[in-house]
Amino acid sequence: MKKLSPSLIMLAILGLSQGAQAANWLELQGNEPANAPTFKLWGFLQPTYTYNKADKISGLAGQAAPFNGQYLIPNLVGPDSTDKNSFQFNRARVGLRGVLNPVDKRINYFVLLEAGKNAVTREHSVVLTDASMTFNYIPGARIRVGLFKLPTGEEALVPVHTAYDYVYFSSVTDNLLLERTVRPTSPSPGRAFQSPFPTGMAPAKIAGSVSGFRDIGIQVYDWFRKDAWEFSYAGMVSNGNNINYLGDDNSKKDFTGRLQASYIFGGKGPKREDLSVFVWHQQGKRTFGSSDYDRVREGTGFTYRQKAMHVAGEYMRGRGMIFVGPQLPFNDIGAPAIQPVNAVALSDSNKADGWYLSGGYQFLKDWEFDLRYDTLNRLTNSAANERDFKTWTVGTQYAINKDTRLTLNYEFRKQEVTNPLAITNPVQRANAQTIADNLGDRISLQLTYLF
Repeated sequence: MKKLSPSLIMLAILGLSQGAQAANWLELQGNEPANAPTFKLWGFLQPTYTYNKADKISGLAGQAAPFNGQYLIPNLVGPDSTDKNSFQFNRARVGLRGVLNPVDKRINYFVLLEAGKNAVTREHSVVLTDASMTFNYIPGARIRVGLFKLPTGEEALVPVHTAYDYVYFSSVTDNLLLERTVRPTSPSPGRAFQSPFPTGMAPAKIAGSVSGFRDIGIQVYDWFRKDAWEFSYAGMVSNGNNINYLGDDNSKKDFTGRLQASYIFGGKGPKREDLSVFVWHQQGKRTFGSSDYDRVREGTGFTYRQKAMHVAGEYMRGRGMIFVGPQLPFNDIGAPAIQPVNAVALSDSNKADGWYLSGGYQFLKDWEFDLRYDTLNRLTNSAANERDFKTWTVGTQYAINKDTRLTLNYEFRKQEVTNPLAITNPVQRANAQTIADNLGDRISLQLTYLF
C-alpha cells in the first residue's frame, strides 16, 4: 500500500459505527440444508448497459501514430471490444442444485450453465461454469470435488446475483484473480503491437475463457460454531487450468487455502450480520510455451455488516506470472475482430499488489448507496513497466422486489505511468503518458432478476 488517504476518506464518509456482505461462502455454495429438495432449478439474468465516457485518442507519435483516432480497448465494452457503449445480457445463468436423494442425503450437488455475453463465453455460447458434488461424511472435513470457485478473495467468492453490490469487479480482483489462459504468439505485420516488445514481457494470445475464479479439483473444508463465533477453513488442490479444459497443462497442481473467523450478530444466508476476517493463499505453475512459471496470489481482508450499513476491505498481492494486456491497447486497424497482441510478464520476480475499500448504506426501504475505492499497482518490480490504476465507484441499488433489483454505477477511472523517466525512449514515454491519460470514466446500469 502506497497511499492510504483514499481509505481514510472512505472511512470518514461511511463511518464504522455500524456496519459489507459477510457470510460463510464455503457453506452457502457447497452445501444444501437438511430439508433441501432433490432438484432445485434456479438461475438469474443480468441485462446490462455500459457506456464509456471516452474520446478517441490523439497525440500518439512514432509507431503508434496510426492508432490516432481509435478508442483504447479499456474504453470499449467487452468481451467483443468493438463499441464504447453497448447493451447486452452480461450474465444469463441457469442451474440445478440439491441433495442426492434417495442415494444419500449427505451428498450435495451443484451444476450451473452460463449463456450470457461476457469473457467466460468469449469462445462458446454456453459454458459449464460449475459442476460439483459435496460429501458430508467426515466430521470436520467435508469433501467437494469437481468444477467450482476457488477459496480465494472475497469479491471472487461473493455470488454476483445475491450479494455483490457493483456491476464490475475492482481492478485488483480483475487483474490478479480473474485469470486469463495465455499461449505464445508471434506478432505479424499489421497487428497492433509495440516494437520492440516491452522488456521482461512475452507476446501472448488469450486461449479460451477467463477463469471465472474457478478450477477443477478437490477441496476439503468445514466450519465450526461456538456461541457467536464461527471458524472456517478450506484447502483445495486443483489443475490450475482454464475452465474450458478438462485436463491440465502440466503435472503440477495448484494449492489454494483460506481461513476465516467470524463473530455473528444475527441473521443467516448471504447477508447475515457479522464481522469476519480472512486470509488466503494460492500457488501453482503455469505452462507458457515449453516452460513452467510460478503463479502466486495471496490476500487478507475483512467484512462487517450490521443493520443498514456494511463495510469491506481487502489487500492482495501477486508474484510470478502476471497478465498485462494488449500492447498496444488498440484493435487492429480495419480488423477489430482480430485479437491484438497481449503481453504477459513471466519472471518469478514479477510483483503486483492492490486493495479496495467498499461500503454501503441502505436508506429508505428499497434503496442503497454504495461507494468503493480500489487501486492496482502492476509490475512494481519494473520501474519502466509499472502502471497504477485507481478507481472510485459511486453506486446505487433499488430493490424492485425480493427477486429483482437495479444497480447503477459511475466509475472515476485513472491510470498513471508510475515512473515515466524510467522509459528512456522519449517517444515511447510520451505515448505511454498519452495512453494513460486517455482512460475514460465508465457508467453502467444492470438489472438482476432471480428465478
